[in-house]
Amino acid sequence: MAREYYYLIAGLPDLFLDQERKDFNLIKLKEEMQELLHPEDYKLVELLFFEYDNVNFQNFLFDRKQAFSTLGKFPQEVYDEFEENFDQFPEYIKRFYLQHKGKSNNSEFEETNENFLGERVEKSAEVLFQEEFYRFVANYSNRFINQWFEFLRNFNNVLTAISCRKHNKEIAPQMVGDGDLVETLTRSQAPDFGIKKEIDYIEQLIQIAEINDIIERERRLDLLKWEIADELTLFDYFSIERILAFVVKAGMVYRWAKLDTKVGEEMLQKLVKDLRETYELPKEFEK
Repeated sequence: MAREYYYLIAGLPDLFLDQERKDFNLIKLKEEMQELLHPEDYKLVELLFFEYDNVNFQNFLFDRKQAFSTLGKFPQEVYDEFEENFDQFPEYIKRFYLQHKGKSNNSEFEETNENFLGERVEKSAEVLFQEEFYRFVANYSNRFINQWFEFLRNFNNVLTAISCRKHNKEIAPQMVGDGDLVETLTRSQAPDFGIKKEIDYIEQLIQIAEINDIIERERRLDLLKWEIADELTLFDYFSIERILAFVVKAGMVYRWAKLDTKVGEEMLQKLVKDLRETYELPKEFEK
């Protein structure tokens, strides 16, 4: 039987709103989730935070010299002695690392793949790593996790295909994974790639991709993701799925708080508004 988190969901505002600074604290949210959720459910929350570990791992592996994110599961010192701490990492990171370093005999990770015509397609290490990650999360049986990551992969592939077409670049090497949608994106000449039935938001994506203002374009993309997270949990009220959708939205608020103060405030108030519709917030957060 699924676990219900009545009190946790009712108290979500207190988990991410800093009472003294009146702002958003994603690290605090993550720590509180670890304390309050069943261990098996917290593992699902960790999957959503693995995006930060993925960035840290790629920064380490490809020597990108970018800032380290403290939101990942694994701290900086673990990367400083990576091979000594190798067994701590999730399977997809270990498998990719061994292949990238030429230490694996598994032919599954060749840097070339065949498309639907049997032609060889060379893919970058970054694309191959994303494929490995999506294979990993597909093994989880939670409904929201399955649907959310399937949506993200499709969303990003479609957006990438639109960009490739716009800049006259080959689509196939940029596609993460395979399947009917990837095949269609690769070969279709239709303005909407002929995927309107499969991807009902395709027209929105095409319109958003045409926006020149990068801040507005990214804001609109995140709002579309926000809508999908809502749709996936429409009939979930006190389950882990509702909490997972909240974590997804919280991640968007965190990103915007760093990128653009105005949009960050807008996204924070949207998250607060979503909660206010059901639960009463402390008066100091009311506008």
